[in-house]
Amino acid sequence: MGKKGQGGRKPSERHRSLAREVDRLLGAFSIEGATDEAVGKLAARIARLGRNAVRHLARSALRPGPDRREKVAAVLASLEGQAAEWARAELERLAERRYQNPTERLWIATVLRGLAEGDEDAAAEEAEAQDDDVLTSALADESQLLLWRDELASLPPSQQQALLEPMLQSGDVRFLPLFSALLGLRQRRLDLAIADALGRFASAETLPLVRDLLKHPDPQVRRRARQSLMALARQGVRVSEVFVATDACEPPTEAFVSSPDRDGAVIAVLVSGRPPEGFRCVVVLLDPIEAGVQGAWGESGLTKEELAERLAELFEQTGGDLRQAPVPAVQSIIAEAEDFARRQGHQLPADYLVWRRSIGQATEQWPSAVVFGPRCAECGARIRRGDIERGGFVAGTVALCALCAAQPRTCVVCGRPLSVLGGGFRVRHEPTGSLSFMCGACARKEGRDEP
Repeated sequence: MGKKGQGGRKPSERHRSLAREVDRLLGAFSIEGATDEAVGKLAARIARLGRNAVRHLARSALRPGPDRREKVAAVLASLEGQAAEWARAELERLAERRYQNPTERLWIATVLRGLAEGDEDAAAEEAEAQDDDVLTSALADESQLLLWRDELASLPPSQQQALLEPMLQSGDVRFLPLFSALLGLRQRRLDLAIADALGRFASAETLPLVRDLLKHPDPQVRRRARQSLMALARQGVRVSEVFVATDACEPPTEAFVSSPDRDGAVIAVLVSGRPPEGFRCVVVLLDPIEAGVQGAWGESGLTKEELAERLAELFEQTGGDLRQAPVPAVQSIIAEAEDFARRQGHQLPADYLVWRRSIGQATEQWPSAVVFGPRCAECGARIRRGDIERGGFVAGTVALCALCAAQPRTCVVCGRPLSVLGGGFRVRHEPTGSLSFMCGACARKEGRDEP
């Protein structure tokens, strides 16, 4: 048999030895209080170990451990020349793996961007621009934001901090949608960290997040949000607009809304985008009786045909009641639902907070076609969910509680007895704001199809 290589070690054994040495150097290094010079020395020492050591360092960006990811990101950003190219190639290879979860892909993109920032040659600038394009595209996709949020929620606090810290320190406004999604988790520790960091994001785009955090139930979060607001003011941001600022997102171009069904539920739909980027469709489920905002979902990158299919499905789901409406009118209904939820003491659904930036705010005032917190048209009692369960109902902007709905009724046209609880009737809204009832036959004669 032939002799083994020098030192009697197989290549795989040498690689394991290099990996252990890199791990030892990282373990002995403390990132807290470390100077740029100290990080640079560690990066140079690992680079001298060769290509396989640098590749192991790059792969370590995804390994858990106290401060590990933060240390690896700092060392990778300090690599120069050929060592930086080795690290970039390994990170790009990792990014192409399909089984990476969304949080890992975001972390790799962030590290790649930091790796390119220190290199001024044309190739590095082009690579950084490509990474920026990937990052911008990913952070604009609400579906990806929801996945990242859920991935991050499953991690222990130390890993969450390691992942978030470079983003919170970056001042890059493209991360703001991700922070908004994370606020939906309602984790005090994350809320504090984000409130504390927003002062580094000197842009009017930051104001909607500050505005929300100023309403946070925790006084410590509110205090940090006020400090960030003052920091933004010192950097020239017009903080007087904090309560009127809108999220930066392409405004909707079409809107649809349904009338309240018997349970009071309303579906609102907003569409934005255009070819070739594709359309975005956001659906908000509103509950005028209790919750205000029940939930939200949507899709991005839809073709014209796919958008038509989604709208057709919603039209069928609402029994043909979904109708087109002015965009500001639907935005106003959603805004009123949000205000109602806050007045009722309900927290807004986490998914709604992600999609809210695609909803935008109305540019003009519109009278609402939906009554939030409706009262019985006959006795004036506040309609509750229990009323609906016992036979009460909502008919457009007018409602009946369970007790009044159970009263004997007759058709206002032919005098035939009706059972409101039994169905088979139609409602007529009188100019006085009250309700009258018709049997199905008389309703058909008058062309009334509303329940």
